[in-house]
Amino acid sequence: MKRLLYALKEPFIPADMKRFLLEGFLASIVFGGFIGALDFYLENYFNSILAIFTYLILYFFLSNRLYRSFSQYHIAYSILAIFFLLLSEYMMGLTANLLIIQLITGNATTVFSNFWSAIAILNPLIYFSYFWVWLPNFDVILNNILQILFTIYFSYSIYQMMKR
Repeated sequence: MKRLLYALKEPFIPADMKRFLLEGFLASIVFGGFIGALDFYLENYFNSILAIFTYLILYFFLSNRLYRSFSQYHIAYSILAIFFLLLSEYMMGLTANLLIIQLITGNATTVFSNFWSAIAILNPLIYFSYFWVWLPNFDVILNNILQILFTIYFSYSIYQMMKR
């Protein structure tokens, strides 16, 4: 713990941090949205197991973008990279969910006309449900296990990649 606190107290370049934050938020929202649409397409028209590999594509896009956005390493970049990875995963789920609502109702903006339905659709607990929703179905269990393993592995991997 002392080592982490010592590493966080080291100075960083403010211009690098601004660029890293900008690149991280933009990449999370844009890549998460695009990959979420691809995930929706694969999940609904093909097999849901194939949709897991969209997370792999998201990881490569996001990690390469974040890796090139700073010149001097600071441990805050690694911690923020994990946050941006999880934010991208949230955006993937939100985009896929809005596309489903668009197909059912014909107008996804009706969700945001009511305050409580907007809060319900923006709830991040829905999009990370593979941690606690376990139905007695082999495909669901396999999908949840793969999602958890991918999330843990890619979080560790992006942490290590930012260290260079």
